[in-house]
Amino acid sequence: RFLEQLGSSRLGDMFSREEAPPDVENAITQTVQAYTSLSKDKVGALMVFERKVPLDDIIKTGTMLDSTVAAELLKNLFWNKAPLHDGAVIIRGNRIVSATCYLPLTDSMELGKELGTRHRAAVGISEVSDSTTIVVSEETGGVSVAKDGKLYRGLDREELRERLSHLRPEPTGSMDVLKKWKGLLRNERTEKFKKSGK
Repeated sequence: RFLEQLGSSRLGDMFSREEAPPDVENAITQTVQAYTSLSKDKVGALMVFERKVPLDDIIKTGTMLDSTVAAELLKNLFWNKAPLHDGAVIIRGNRIVSATCYLPLTDSMELGKELGTRHRAAVGISEVSDSTTIVVSEETGGVSVAKDGKLYRGLDREELRERLSHLRPEPTGSMDVLKKWKGLLRNERTEKFKKSGK
């Protein structure tokens, strides 16, 4: 029965995964470090974490990269004299895949007039995808996160980390499969017990 279930259900897919979910924990840590420094120095920054909705068209507007997310690299990319500082950086999984990308601007009238193009771009991309975007204001050094068409402003280090926590993939390892299988067996024994009238 176990082999039958394995072949006819999603259990088989879980066991046969060739690639583990991307480890974004380091990406989150490095991003928080970079944005804390950028905020202190009032260096404008705009970074998008891609999620389930592909951002291929956005990625193509920029300069293609393939780099691990590292705090020092992010700070260098957004340094105002760097050739790639203008536009957005796109993160896919735990890799920087593109820089200097153009994002759609929001038409929302709810944003304050004091907010510039970076913030409107952050909200804009969050309106057309499930991405999470982080902004550093060049004027104030304030850190904001845009998600689902909303902008969360004035975040400190811990608040930023909390806003990024949903980027961590849900565990789908073999231990989870075994737990589900044990639950299946337990339910089957319960049904047999009820039918036997014992």
